[in-house]
Parts: sequence; C-alpha cells; structure tokens
Amino acid sequence: MRRSPAPVQVDHRSLLAASFGDLQEGRFEAARNRLLPIMRDSFKLQDLETRLVFGLALAGTGDVAAAAPLLNGIAAERPHTLHPCVDLVTLLQKRQRSRDAEPAFQACLALTPGDARLRLGLAQLLCELHRFEDALAAIDQTLGHDPKLVPALNQRAIILAALGRGDEALACFRQIVATDPRNAAAWANIGITLAAEGDFEEALSAYRRSIQIKPAEPQVRLNHSICLLKAGRMVQGWQEHEWRLRLPGHTQLPLDRLLPNLTPTSDLAGKTILVTHEEGMGDTLMFLRYVPMLSRLGARVLLWVPVNLAKLAARVEGVSGVIVADAVKLEADWHCPFISLPRAFSGTVQAWGAPAPYLRTDAGRVAEAALALPAPIRVDPLADPLGSRSGGTLMVGLVWGGAPRPDIVNANAIDRKRSMSLAELAPLAALRHVRLISLQHGPHASEAAHPPAGLALFDPMSFVDDLDDTASLIRNLDVVVTVDTSIAHLAGGLGVPTILMDRYDNCWRWFHGREDSPWYPSMRIVRQTAYGDWAGVVQRVVPLLQRMANAKRAGTPMA
Repeated sequence: MRRSPAPVQVDHRSLLAASFGDLQEGRFEAARNRLLPIMRDSFKLQDLETRLVFGLALAGTGDVAAAAPLLNGIAAERPHTLHPCVDLVTLLQKRQRSRDAEPAFQACLALTPGDARLRLGLAQLLCELHRFEDALAAIDQTLGHDPKLVPALNQRAIILAALGRGDEALACFRQIVATDPRNAAAWANIGITLAAEGDFEEALSAYRRSIQIKPAEPQVRLNHSICLLKAGRMVQGWQEHEWRLRLPGHTQLPLDRLLPNLTPTSDLAGKTILVTHEEGMGDTLMFLRYVPMLSRLGARVLLWVPVNLAKLAARVEGVSGVIVADAVKLEADWHCPFISLPRAFSGTVQAWGAPAPYLRTDAGRVAEAALALPAPIRVDPLADPLGSRSGGTLMVGLVWGGAPRPDIVNANAIDRKRSMSLAELAPLAALRHVRLISLQHGPHASEAAHPPAGLALFDPMSFVDDLDDTASLIRNLDVVVTVDTSIAHLAGGLGVPTILMDRYDNCWRWFHGREDSPWYPSMRIVRQTAYGDWAGVVQRVVPLLQRMANAKRAGTPMA
C-alpha cells in the first residue's frame, strides 16, 4: 500500500523574511503570494509581524478593502506607535509611489474615523504630495476631537508654514511650548519659522532653548547652524554645521581623520588631503574655491567628485588628482567634505576662499560650444546703425527648475519652492535684442520644447554631457538668469554675470535681505517679496535684462 506523502513543513521565519525582502524591493504581489497560503489557513493565529507584512503587501497591490481590517487591527494592538499605513508610505516612497498610499489611509479611516494617528499620517502624506489645503483639513478634523493634541498642533504649524502663513504657524508652535515648555522640537520649529521671516535674534533664542533641553540632537544643531550662517555669524555657524556629520548614515569616513581647523601658521607640507563631494552639486562648485589654499599650504589635494564634475574640478588650481569611483578607500592623511572647508579656514585670512573666478574652462571646448549656439540676431544697419556697430544681441542663459529629490521629502519640498515653470517666464518675450538660451537639464528640461507663446527659446543642451560642457556654453553668454540651483554656482564660479531668482525663504548661502553675494561678485539677487510670487520676480528681471541689452548695443558697460 502506497503511503501518502508527508506534509511539507513550511519554515515560517524564512518565508516571512523573504516576504519582508519583497516588500523592501517593492514586490508587493510576490510578498502577498508567499504568505497567502498560511494566512488563508490560520488568519487569526498568525503573529503580529506576519499579519503586518501581509497587510502591507495587500495594500501595496491596491487591495485596500482586505488590507484595512488587518492594518487597523495591528494599530489597535500597538496603540503607542505610528499607524501601519505610515509604514506603507515609507515602502512606497522608495519607488516614488507615495500617492498610492492614500487609498489605504481612506479605507482604514472608513473603519476607524476617530484614529488620530491615521489622520496625522494622512496629513503628512498629503504634505509630501503638496496638497497642503487637504492636509490642513485632515489635521483640523483631528484637532476638532482633541484641540490640545501636540502632534496635530505641530503638524498644523508645519502645514501653515508651507502655505506661507508664518504667523499662524508660530502661534501653533507657541501653543505647544506654553503647555510643554520642555518640548525641544517645538522650540526648534519656532526657530525655523522665525528665521524664515528674518527674525534671527528671536530665532537663535528659540534654538538655544531647544539645545538646552536636548543638546545632542544633530538635526536641531544643523538647523541652528543654518540660522547662524544666514544671519552672517560665519565662524560659529561653520563650527555648528559639523553636527550634520552625526546624522545617521551621513558619512562612512572616519571622523578622527577629519581635517582640523587651520591657523595662519598651519603647515600641510607633504600631507595628502582627500576632499569629498557630500551633498548637492552646488555645494561642491561653491567650495572648490578653497582648494587653491590647501595647495598653497603644501598639501597634495585629491578630489572625490561625481563623474559629471570631474573635468571641471580637475582644472581648479592646486588639484593633484580627481577620483570618481563610487567608493573610496581612505588613503590620505586627512579627509574633508567640501562643505567643511569653510570651517577649516574660518580662523584664517582666507575664510572666504579664493575669489571668483576660480573655475576654468577649456578654450577648445568653449569654441565648440559657440557652434552649438544660435547666431546673433541680424540687425539692419540702415534701420539700426547702433546695433550694427556693437553686434547688438544680449545672449541670456535661462534655468527655471532645480533637481527634484522625490526620495528625500524635505529636499523635494525645497525644490518645489525654488523652481518655477517656464510659462512663468513668458514676460521675457517682450525683451528686444535678446537671445534666450535654455541651460535647463533634468525633468524641467522638457518644457523647453513648448515655450509660452511669443517666447523664442533656443535649446543647445544636446551638446552637454557634463557640467564642463555647460560651463563652456556659459562662457559664450553675456548673463545667466537662474533659480537657486547648481548653475547659479557654476556661473558665479566662472565670474559670469548672473541674476539669481530666489525664493522668499531663501537658502542660507544668499544671506538675508541682500541683493549681492560675497561669494560671487558677478551675481545679483532678485528675491520673492511674498511666498511663491514668481510673477513679481520676473517683472523685476525684465528691465534689468533690457538695460543690459541696451548697454551692449551701445557698447557701454553692462551694469
């Protein structure tokens, strides 16, 4: 008689681990299918972790009706943690699918409409999606049940600040510290809000309160440093800025080999220093200005930069070598992130680095770039003898958008504030004797193919393989008009006249209330006077460019 085959023994932990791995890689259907047999047979007996993974897998595939009871049940068992829908957002963020989490929130809210954690999580998601009015409505529903709920008050303040309603945001944060004066996060948020409005003394006072309560919070200390720098307190600001290196995962290089503060008598003869790209392209372009000083102190300077910066960086005075590998073994006496160089030099006469221009282009490539640009506007010498004498055309480079960072919520929010649409530059169509040249790259570049009516825009970016090529194009232009992106630093570092169109709550690099830049003497800053008001900025840029065009035609200096 034949025996029945022995039942297959399922290794539950291995199955769960594999399913969790599927979730991390965005394979929600695979995770669901792995767990479906055991969940079908013994749904109520499975441990919380298995039910969580299965519920997230269901939600990730869009089956929110089946997922909601599971996720709400887990939330009920863990009343002091975030709702599992927040875990779903984290998983979807990695795939740039955050918006797909909203149906799960709504399905869960339909079953448990009074769960404040759900509405808080939904509000945070809506903020990420820049649906601030919807986020505010979700938070106000929560506060309708509990007007003193601190997390909801905090989120409401953050939303109001994003909407440009700083006074109301400040009132919410102050309501929190009135009942909980040792709420370090609220004091830090008061500092952020006040600094955005230019009230630095009060902002710094709020930061001090926060730091007294929790002195070792790296993010708060970093935000404090940004406030100091924007207020012009450079030495203290640069020292405080080193707290960023304590953020989780920020650097893998040993902090005990970080370049120390230098003095006027420092001797780096025979020392090898590895200077590393750390954050955005703009930071690296901005602080390449310090490399010549390291070399003059006797150091052998190696640069670790992205490949699209390599050629440009290699031409900076004092560079001994450039590394573009994904990972570097530290074979140097010291290492220093580019953005730590100002701290290292803050006690010397070179505190601001080498003056611009400190970036150099290749003459041959500049000549090739000229061929990629349009010819000057032809002028009838009889109708316009002044134009025929001077060549007549102002060549203007345009950048209207930054680089979206969908994987980093705060950075992506800043990018949305610093960027505009090409359509908002439509008033530039009224300019006479001007050629508009797109220098835009990244997702915003597609707009160049469909400029607003009347705006003649030439797009030479097929010429560009890296920032060195962009620099070669810029060398052929009279002025660059750009939002706050790496091209502002590239043009400024080349010494090319630059008009920076800046957001209301501007980056610390441009200080507060200034129309010039000590970093880039060739730069003029035109800043929003109200949150999101690009129309006012463009309205002020148009006459600036027309005056420059008129000056070029007249053969006089362009102010």
